[in-house]
Amino acid sequence: MEMLVKILIGVIGFFTALSVPFIGWVGISIVDMKVDLAQTHAKVDANYQMIKPMWEQFISEKKLADITLANAPTDK
Repeated sequence: MEMLVKILIGVIGFFTALSVPFIGWVGISIVDMKVDLAQTHAKVDANYQMIKPMWEQFISEKKLADITLANAPTDK
């Protein structure tokens, strides 16, 4: 019986020794992922701020063009 307890303690110790570094690796990976996500978010936001005025200008020109074409005379 004592031998079985020693074996179980050894198995539990083995899996504990494997799981602690694995949990640490997962934690570090999550932190790295959050840093990468924050950097990507900043780049996307900067891109949006750069494109927004051009897009608004395009939309306003498109509306003006639609109004102009809607009042154009027809051949009939």
